[in-house]
Amino acid sequence: MAPIFRELITSNSLLTFIVIALSLLSLHHVWQGLLAWKKSASHRRDAGNVFQIPTSHENPILGDTTDPSHAAYAWSRQQGRFKHTSLRQEPFADAKRPAYSLVNLDLPLPPLCPKECAGLEEFSIRVQDLKEPGERTDSATLLRFLRARKGNVEAAEAYLRQALHYRAELDIHRMETHWNLKAYDDCFAPWWARGGIIGHSLEGGIVGFEKFGTCCFPQLLQQLPFAVLQKLDAVHMVRTLAAFEEDSMRRRVPLGNAILILDLHGLGFEDCNPQVARAYGKLVKYRDMLMPNTLKHVLLIRAPRVFSIAWGMVKNLLDPVTRDKVEVVSGNAKSLALLQKYISNDIIPAYLGGKMCIDGDPECSKILGASGANQVPQDAIDRLLEVVRNGGEDPLIQTRDGGDPFAEEAGCFSACCGLYRRDRKSTRLNSS
Repeated sequence: MAPIFRELITSNSLLTFIVIALSLLSLHHVWQGLLAWKKSASHRRDAGNVFQIPTSHENPILGDTTDPSHAAYAWSRQQGRFKHTSLRQEPFADAKRPAYSLVNLDLPLPPLCPKECAGLEEFSIRVQDLKEPGERTDSATLLRFLRARKGNVEAAEAYLRQALHYRAELDIHRMETHWNLKAYDDCFAPWWARGGIIGHSLEGGIVGFEKFGTCCFPQLLQQLPFAVLQKLDAVHMVRTLAAFEEDSMRRRVPLGNAILILDLHGLGFEDCNPQVARAYGKLVKYRDMLMPNTLKHVLLIRAPRVFSIAWGMVKNLLDPVTRDKVEVVSGNAKSLALLQKYISNDIIPAYLGGKMCIDGDPECSKILGASGANQVPQDAIDRLLEVVRNGGEDPLIQTRDGGDPFAEEAGCFSACCGLYRRDRKSTRLNSS
């Protein structure tokens, strides 16, 4: 396990400590405590409230829309469809997803000290050779990379070029025109990532929310090729950054003041597997390259008690700047109190004790994705793999007129899900 720690501790991502803590949970001295917690959590889930929806007949195109164990249930309710559009004035009317700008933007900058001004000027000179579409060198982008490397211009330049290399490697610059977005943007919308943007904080920063505890990453890692997971997450992060920049341009508010809320309720023993931690560590690394230095606070709520213990063990291994941004609490009451410290009740989902409720749904599934702690429906996984193989042709989520698959009854969005259920498909997929 030591190599995992060495790899993860070197990362500057604000999510790194989660992976380390999950790895620590697998140590023998917390084994019994974790098993006991898992048993009690299972009883709590079974006894939880069931979200009531209007009954409907089986849809011949989507399948059974009345059974939550079927993908059609999530698609027909547009779960997760609006996770990237919720900051707009008409978040549920404007279905077009935010697109990342390939050219420099006039984004507002926060107040800079003289040292940062000098560093930003030097940084700009050093990257004058970057002129291709997607090689963004506007001041706001450079500042995020500069701050991600604590003002070290040389290190910031190296990190920017590394990030651009990763974007080129995945061909992210051509995502809007050449990627199979029927697969990576539409089909799996309710299950990856199970979360979205819910509003603005009391200080005016953007607030993101993820149901990390019910993302069921082990199931997807078992059943999907990692390249598919990597592209799913890349699309989510690129859309999120585009939404951040869209909001920044509209309100003229600088980036870097965002809050990420991670609901850890539902974490299970399967999440503590070192293989799972290592795979998630890769996604964390890629996420940080796509969207560095945008968060001011990370709030982990409803954390299992053993997770809080693990956090206490590993937090001193992290960079002090990262450590000071993170707060971890357990229990519903303490979690609600922590959220109210930073955001208003109006954007706290009702299932947590707030007032945010979308179309009568306290889980706010149109933004936060599939509700509950169930595995990702097997037919959703099968459909995703089929759409990837077919290059985007998917009659199951197509509308009759060939337009937006969410314009009528269909709907999709994002999450991470599950438990091990069957071996990963051996079919080689075309993931472009």
